[in-house]
Amino acid sequence: MKKLTAAFCAVVLAVCAVFSPGAAAAGPALAATRAYCIIDADTGLVLAQQNMNMELHPASITKVMTLGLACAKAQGNWEGVNLTVSHEDVYSLAGTDSSHIALQEGEEVPLVDALYATQMASANDGANLLAEYFGGGTIAGGVEKMNRQVQRLGLQHTHFANPHGISGEDHYTSCYDMAQILRWALEQPGFEEVFTRNEMYTMSSTNIQPVIRYFSQQDKIRIGSSRYYISDVRGSKLGYTDTARYSYACLAERNGVRLICVTMESQLSTDKYNDVRTLLDYAFANFTGYTQIPAATVTAQLPVAGGGENIGTVTVTDPGTKLLLAEGLTASDVTVSLELPEQYLLGTDPEVYAVYTVQGSDRQESSTVKVEAQIQGLEEVLQQCAGTRLPAAGDVEPKSSAGLLAVISLSCTAAAAGVTMLVMRYSSRKKRRARQKSRRR
Repeated sequence: MKKLTAAFCAVVLAVCAVFSPGAAAAGPALAATRAYCIIDADTGLVLAQQNMNMELHPASITKVMTLGLACAKAQGNWEGVNLTVSHEDVYSLAGTDSSHIALQEGEEVPLVDALYATQMASANDGANLLAEYFGGGTIAGGVEKMNRQVQRLGLQHTHFANPHGISGEDHYTSCYDMAQILRWALEQPGFEEVFTRNEMYTMSSTNIQPVIRYFSQQDKIRIGSSRYYISDVRGSKLGYTDTARYSYACLAERNGVRLICVTMESQLSTDKYNDVRTLLDYAFANFTGYTQIPAATVTAQLPVAGGGENIGTVTVTDPGTKLLLAEGLTASDVTVSLELPEQYLLGTDPEVYAVYTVQGSDRQESSTVKVEAQIQGLEEVLQQCAGTRLPAAGDVEPKSSAGLLAVISLSCTAAAAGVTMLVMRYSSRKKRRARQKSRRR
C-alpha cells in the first residue's frame, strides 16, 4: 500500500476515520510539526490531535513495536537468554548509514543488552537481533509478527517493512496508531522499565568483542541540564531520517494523569522539542483528573445458544469507567452504547463491549473507547437448562432410555464445564487487567 498524498488523506479522513475530529479542532495548531496525537495512557481515549491518521514515515519510533514484541515474548524472564548475531543482522544494514552498536556476526548478546541497545542507542542491528528473537529466527519473521500485532490492535494506518525504521515506501504509520502501539507496549512485562531508564547502561564484553559499550540517554527532554528538559516525561523514543524528519513518542505523567504523546514530521530537532513542550503544557493544563462514568446506564438482552438451540438470554450492561475529560466537560457529555454479537454461543468467549463516546468540542476531541461489558445471568441460564432435553437431541435419539440419560448427562456436564471455564477465564482476564492498571498507576 503506497503512502497517501496529503490532499487525498485529508479527504479519506473526513469520511472514513474511526475517530472523527469535532466541529472545532481541539489542541494547539502546530506549523513546524505535521501531525500529533495525545491519548490517555490508561484508556486510549484521544484528547487532542492534528492529522493523527495521516500515514507518515516513523523512523526509529518503529522500535516501540519491536521492543514491545520482544518483551511480550520474554515475559520478564531475561536472565540467561542469549541471542546470536546473524549475518543478516549486520549486513542488511550495509550502505544505510544507520545507527548501530557495531555487532558482529556470531556475537552472543544477552537479551537485556539487546533491549537497552535498541532503546537507548537506537541500534538498528539490535532491532534486527530482537526481530529474529520473536520472529522465529529471521528478520522477515519478526516483521510479519509486527504487522500481525498491528492487525490485532485494529490499526488501519500502519505497515512495517523492517524492525528499525529506515524509511521506505512500504513502511509507514500514523500518530494515532503509534500512540496505541505504545499504550499496548507499556502493558508488556519489562517494557516500561526499559522505556523509562535514564541512567547510563553498561553492556559487558562478549565472546567476540572485548570492548565494553555504554548507552546513555539521547533525549534532551529527559536530560536535567538541558534547556529542553521536561520533568513530566518519564520515557520516550526518538526518530529521525532525512525522509521522515523528526518523530517522537513519549509517556508523560503528572498528578496521576498519564499521557502518551506522539509527534511526526517535525522539520527541525528544535521544532520537535518545542512542540512537545507546547502539547504537554496544553494537555496537563486542560486534563487534570478523571471523571467517573456511572455503570448500568444501558442494558441489552443477548441470546445464549448451546446444542444447536437457543437456551435462554443473558443481560449485558455497561460496567462504568473513568474517563479523562477536559475541564468543563462532565459525564453528561459522554454517551454509552453496547456492541454485541448476534448471540452468545456456549464454549466461546463472546466479544461484548460498552462503547463510551465523548461528545467533544474545541476543548476535547470527539473520541470513543471500548470497555468489556458485564454479562449477568449466565449461571441461571445453565441451571435452567440442566436436565432439559433439547429438541435437537431428537436427531440423535438413542435406542434406550439409559443411552438418552447418558447423552443428556454428558451434554450437561460438558456445558457446565464450558461455562465454568468461561467464567474463570473472564474473571481471570479482568483481574489481570486490574493488576496491570494498578501497576501503571
